[in-house]
Amino acid sequence: MTSKSVSPFSSPTRLLSRLTRLTSTIPGLDASLMLAQYSSPLVIALLLRLASFQARYPRLTLAVGGKSSPGGFGLVKLAEGWGRAAGSISDARVIMRAFGLLPIIQWLLGLHPRPLASLRSFLLSLGNSKGFQSEKTLPTLQALSLLAYYPLEHISWLASKGVVPLTPASLNMTALWSVRFWALYVILEIYKMRNTYLGLLGRTRALKNANSEITPSEAEGFELQDTNATSNISAEKVVVHPPTGNVAIKVQQIKKDWASWKMAVMVNSGYAPLTVHWSTPGGLWSSPLITGSLGTVVALGQLVTEWRKGDP
Repeated sequence: MTSKSVSPFSSPTRLLSRLTRLTSTIPGLDASLMLAQYSSPLVIALLLRLASFQARYPRLTLAVGGKSSPGGFGLVKLAEGWGRAAGSISDARVIMRAFGLLPIIQWLLGLHPRPLASLRSFLLSLGNSKGFQSEKTLPTLQALSLLAYYPLEHISWLASKGVVPLTPASLNMTALWSVRFWALYVILEIYKMRNTYLGLLGRTRALKNANSEITPSEAEGFELQDTNATSNISAEKVVVHPPTGNVAIKVQQIKKDWASWKMAVMVNSGYAPLTVHWSTPGGLWSSPLITGSLGTVVALGQLVTEWRKGDP
């Protein structure tokens, strides 16, 4: 039996090993905590609805924590406790993100080993069209957006705890601009996903044209796109690499790349409205259920992405 055919769900030991690997990394642990945090409004709404139902039918009882709680009183207490726990999880995730600034600095130094001179030249180059054609432009802008987001988020968080002296107006403005820089990162990520999509289309079509003997089982989940559907894409936008090596390996690699791209779409389709909502004074909506639903979509996408990193 190959390692690929062994499912982590085939035994408790393998499942525990995969879960340990998932939660031993900061991204995996953060995705797990994020799912607990953002699903909490949905859980709380369900508990309160059950409490309301029991209040209307007082003869019904439900055992909560080993005790019978008539009238839904226990469910209300449970919902309140769940809300407090979600707030603590949110604080824990902010503290974890404090260490996320170090990899961002490392990323930026990798792009620009002499940062002051290099970044000055980079910013000046943005004034002409050639500057945007550089391979470093997109990752540099993303790194700079996060380099602004992280400190502002933590300053506003510390101010909310009374550690940093900020007026309420300054605190709100700091929090607002921190999310705006995060929203800029998300916009750039969506643009990068668009380029990735075009590249995957080119690779898929090249492999399809070069290997017409691909069987349906090999092509399962393999995005064999209709060339007519993408005829309006200019040739220079799609980089087509001639296939070499084993076809089955190439098919599996493209399937993995499409799966990764779809998870990125899932994550950013949740982050995009959330960041716009949080970066707008007063927000776009008032219901925590909308925020919880979008956040849950993001958390599930990130959790699946981190889970798949353990696949062979």
